[in-house]
Amino acid sequence: MKLKTWIALALPLVIVVSLVLALPLGAQQASTLKVAVINGDRVIEESNIGRIVSEQAQARADEWTTRIEAKQAELNDLARQRQEQALTLNEDALIRLDADVEQRNVELNRLRDDANRDLQALSAQYQGQINAALVPAVERLATSGGYDLILDTRVQGLLYFSSALDVTDAFIAMVNEGSAGAQQ
Repeated sequence: MKLKTWIALALPLVIVVSLVLALPLGAQQASTLKVAVINGDRVIEESNIGRIVSEQAQARADEWTTRIEAKQAELNDLARQRQEQALTLNEDALIRLDADVEQRNVELNRLRDDANRDLQALSAQYQGQINAALVPAVERLATSGGYDLILDTRVQGLLYFSSALDVTDAFIAMVNEGSAGAQQ
């Protein structure tokens, strides 16, 4: 699962849950709610923490891709060699070559599995870093703006919102402000 996809699914839930838990009971029961909307995709793309995490995740994915492509090239070369030499090699040599092709195929599959496990673990680690920056920023935004509810535009069921409710720029500024102190 790609990091952005995982973040896209988790961020709305984190924002809504943290806000509901952070709101005083009276605000949750108020008849008039002050609502804001955040574009979660923009937050990940434009915030410092989002860019850093995305760049690190992409670098790790690129490393795995390079390793997998190299292993795939080895396998392809060996398979081509086996095909070219099929008529000239004796039965024992062909069996050894077939076994080598099979072994390289197993190694390639293991490498792909290792890459998937590593990238999933990395995704969880990065989600923790992102949450550490975003949850406090959501709470600061709710408090400073007096919001009772903050929604993410990526949430299914959000069919319309007035652009006047969009506080994404202010939220990104708060995230960057918070992550600047943490990075130093």
